[in-house]
Amino acid sequence: PTDTPAPAAPPPAADPCANIGGDGCKFRVTGGPSFAGNGGVELKLQLFFMHSGVDGGQPQGSYFIALEKDGQRLPVSDSVRSIALSANQNQFGRYNYEYKVPLGQLPGNTVAGSYRGWVLDGNGERDSRDFTFSVPDGQGEVWIQFDQG
Repeated sequence: PTDTPAPAAPPPAADPCANIGGDGCKFRVTGGPSFAGNGGVELKLQLFFMHSGVDGGQPQGSYFIALEKDGQRLPVSDSVRSIALSANQNQFGRYNYEYKVPLGQLPGNTVAGSYRGWVLDGNGERDSRDFTFSVPDGQGEVWIQFDQG
């Protein structure tokens, strides 16, 4: 008699973000988006990039975002990055990245609208799935928390 071969192990689960570039999607939204009024004079992003598995939420550095408003890419510079091991506090929570987009660089010259973005790592590679939010008129301060834990 011959031995019955053992069934093959199933292939490992594919990284759901492997087909969108980078080394996968480590970050996910775990807080916000929350909005505050600023007269609608600019889009002011205050974001927190953290790892919940380290020291209860260690701030992670060198991250930034790509952002579109109403389908148009916004001029978010890659020269501004999140700060490691340091965070500021606002009315919604901690943040370690702040970026402002002036009204004149926003489609429609208003902060109000629909936004889509994604986290980029220090090499400029995608590190999250798309996230979306809609900014109410006059509520140009935006806070979002991202966790890679």
